[in-house]
Amino acid sequence: MRYEEARIKLDRELNDAFMSGESFVEILHGIGEGILKRMAIDYVESCDFLKLVERDPMIRTNPGTTLVEVLAPSKEYINRLRR
Repeated sequence: MRYEEARIKLDRELNDAFMSGESFVEILHGIGEGILKRMAIDYVESCDFLKLVERDPMIRTNPGTTLVEVLAPSKEYINRLRR
């Protein structure tokens, strides 16, 4: 996937997660040269409703993913707004 395609998909998926009332999202960007990881981190830092989750360095995690907290209202509140 190319950079711009990945950015568009990331934007769409994170907005969908927000509207679905999700609490956490794991972004899969792969390891490669780190270009997609940097893009994902920059995007998350530019959004008011997203926060990077610091992981415990003692716990082994997938280096090709970034965990993000979605600072959104609860699922129940969003469902009430949709009605």
